Order: sequence, then C-alpha cells, then structure tokens
Amino acid sequence: MNRGTGEVDKREKELTRAKNAAYRFITYRPRSRSEVEARLGEKEFSEEVILSAIDHCVRLGYIDDAKFAAQWAASRARCSGFGRRRIEQELRQKGVSRDTIREALAEAVTVEDELDVARKAAEKKLRSMKSVEPDARRRRLAAFLERKGFPMEIILSILKTMPLLSRQ
Repeated sequence: MNRGTGEVDKREKELTRAKNAAYRFITYRPRSRSEVEARLGEKEFSEEVILSAIDHCVRLGYIDDAKFAAQWAASRARCSGFGRRRIEQELRQKGVSRDTIREALAEAVTVEDELDVARKAAEKKLRSMKSVEPDARRRRLAAFLERKGFPMEIILSILKTMPLLSRQ
C-alpha cells in the first residue's frame, strides 16, 4: 500500500470519528459552533479535523449560531424567567458573537415580554416572602430580579406596581 494513501485513510477515519462525535453532541440539544469546537478539542482531534467536521455540520445546517441564539434566548426568557442581560451573558459564555446575540435578543425578547417575564417572576418570588417585612421584601425582590438579569428600569417599575410590597 502506498504510504500517502495510508495517511489519507487515517485522516478520513479521524474526520469520520469527529463528525460522529459532533453529531452525538448536537443531538441532545442545539449547540453553538464554539461549544462543538471545544467538545471536539476535548476529544483531542487535530485542529484541521475539528474545523472540517464543524464546516460539514454547518453546511448541513446542524450548527447555526443565529438559530441557536434565537432558540436559547426565547427558551431562557419564557421557561427560566431570565432577562436580556442574563441571556446575553449565557450566550457569550457559549461563544456566540455579540452581533448574533443582539439580533437574537431583538427577535426573541421585546421590552414588553421582558417586563411580563419580570412581573411573573416577581409574583412567584413574593409568594414565598409573605412573612418578610415590606422593606426587606423590596430589597430581596430587587436583588432577585437583578440576578435574573433584568435592567434597573424594569426592576423599579415592578417595585412600584407590586401590591404585596406594601405593609399588610
């Protein structure tokens, strides 16, 4: 057998293994390009093979950062009750570009949606704080909403309108 042919076969086998590893990783949930790249790097594939496998997945539409970011933003706002700032932070940690994040948030989370999500999160949190003094309740609720990633304008709006924040 020709020595060059053996190298090509070895590279093709490694590429096939890398593609299969990528497929398995993105089967559980959508992933960003950066997440897949990091995962394949952990499996110690060569840089050339990693890039080839990722390009292959991108061509097939299995990896799409814009689609991933939009789905992530909508899901985290709706299901987890997170604000734009928290979602943006999570997407940055997943290696999504700032422009892609900005577009995804613009589509998935409007200011009205964010206010509604914050109000629902606040109502749920307040149910567990009925025995807490109103001033402490206000501070705790503000800190809770801030950790959830809501901007100060929304937090102040919630604090002004919540009926359980006054003395009972």
